[in-house]
Amino acid sequence: MQNTENIDLVAQFRQENVDFSKIERARASRTLVTAGLEPYAGTWGTAQKKHLLNRVLTGYAHRHLLDLNNLTLQKSLDLIFTPEKQPSIPVNDYDHEITKEETEKQGHLYIPPGKEYVFAPEPNNGSPWPRHQSFDAWLYKNMITQSTSVHWRMVFFLHNLLAAGKGSVKMFYQHYMTLFNSCFETYKATIYKITLDPTMLDYLNLQNSLKSAPDENYARELQELFTVGKGPNSKFTEKDVSEMARCLVGWQFDWDSKSNKTGPITNVFSDFNHDDQDKQFSAFYGNRVIRGRKGPDGMKELDDVIEMIFSVKECELYLCRRLYQFFCYPIINDTVEKNVIAPMADLLRKNNFELMVPLRALLGSAHFYDTSFYNSLVKSPLEFMFGFYKEFDMYLVNTDGGDIPKRYSDPLTANFYKYSKLQWEMSNMGLNYTEPPSVSGWPAYYQVPVYDLFWINSDTIAKRSNIGNSIGKWGAWVGSGDVKGNVHNQIDKIKFINTLKSPDNIDLVIDETVERVMAVPISAKAKERIKLSVLGGNAPSYYTQLYQAYKQNPTEANRLTLNNRLENLFGALFQMGEIHLF
Repeated sequence: MQNTENIDLVAQFRQENVDFSKIERARASRTLVTAGLEPYAGTWGTAQKKHLLNRVLTGYAHRHLLDLNNLTLQKSLDLIFTPEKQPSIPVNDYDHEITKEETEKQGHLYIPPGKEYVFAPEPNNGSPWPRHQSFDAWLYKNMITQSTSVHWRMVFFLHNLLAAGKGSVKMFYQHYMTLFNSCFETYKATIYKITLDPTMLDYLNLQNSLKSAPDENYARELQELFTVGKGPNSKFTEKDVSEMARCLVGWQFDWDSKSNKTGPITNVFSDFNHDDQDKQFSAFYGNRVIRGRKGPDGMKELDDVIEMIFSVKECELYLCRRLYQFFCYPIINDTVEKNVIAPMADLLRKNNFELMVPLRALLGSAHFYDTSFYNSLVKSPLEFMFGFYKEFDMYLVNTDGGDIPKRYSDPLTANFYKYSKLQWEMSNMGLNYTEPPSVSGWPAYYQVPVYDLFWINSDTIAKRSNIGNSIGKWGAWVGSGDVKGNVHNQIDKIKFINTLKSPDNIDLVIDETVERVMAVPISAKAKERIKLSVLGGNAPSYYTQLYQAYKQNPTEANRLTLNNRLENLFGALFQMGEIHLF
């Protein structure tokens, strides 16, 4: 089993002995953007479209740009704000990784190949490890094959905002589907559902909260991280935390529905474990008293809590700041607060806290399309890795000349082997997607003044460079051959260049490939270095001859010769610093 533990990016960054004051000064000295939420009326060209797509997708690919052909900005936003179809339910595609006997020996319920497993009982408080890997692969496959929609990016936003982890497969499926189904709903409903979500109940201890000693973890994070924040104007008190914990005690998930029954995990409200006395809140909440209720009526106190929280102005401001930081830029100054955040917050309240309304206004605004925001962020490992899988067709190859087991190409199991390794690769670079480092989410999205720069340090940049070079040259590792060698998913480089306008001209191939896979242009010197690497000391006509020889006579020998030259192109591009910006 590969290690997918969280890397402490903050600790690694501090070990670099970075002068944080310089970062603050550099970011503070950026061009002051005074444009606000007024509709953008400038040029609507490739640069603007790529900027928008980079920020609303889980990884950029040229196909998304093609989807915006001949569309105005508003028509593009109509497309982008179209919900995805419901994803198919994951099935056992991992059967080659663990036998029925071993599954049952570990105390888990065996699920036959091709059958759904996310509603199966989990009698041993969990699932076999390959089932976890299968769920990861299912999740990543859906994100990578997304349509040109903000939907899966919004799932990522909610996952970071409402961070939770350490659940079983059955819990995780329910959790991520709650996030998926909440994206286009009112955030009030999202908070209600996430409060009762089995993963969250377990993660922040509400599951084990007692009337005699209410656990305050969830009550604190519900306010501090999920709704009103902890800024200078968020003045909830420690008493508010303890009183809110008293309102919420009694909610649990039904352990029997998780461990012994087929179907979703259900909730129970244990009224005998609920504090039925009145709860007094501070001036921040208007000195509100939530009336204690006895019996099943105690459940209504959750509704009262949500109504009270969302009545506070700081709630809409905090949520709009988080939207802005995730989709536009992490630094919010007084001008941004006045010209962008305040009108977004007004829209949010007027539209019953539907997050998509102010987000659409932001993504169509003059502020968002100020050129200072283009390519101003460092990609997370998710955008970095998913971009490769989205842009390129891949094929299986045993790089040692050995066999390619059928399980790697079988329609039932191929996606497991193609996508499950992404969990390890991304975790190695600092993003273990299904296990956030804390309830605060990833520091890149909230920690002043570094924010997205946390993704890059001497360790993670070396890992990014290595994986970029590997994918560019040999492909992404899938597994071992049954007889010998290692099997990789290799980019079909010749198929890719055949989609370009001038695939027989090395200069134009480099130019157009850069345009396809980079958000940022690269220098003429960098292009020249790449060209020299591809040509290996030969004249540009050498590449043209190789390409034409393959086109006229596509033998395996001619394919390999051309492919070997192209390996240097892709290997070099995928190691460049510019590929990490979006």
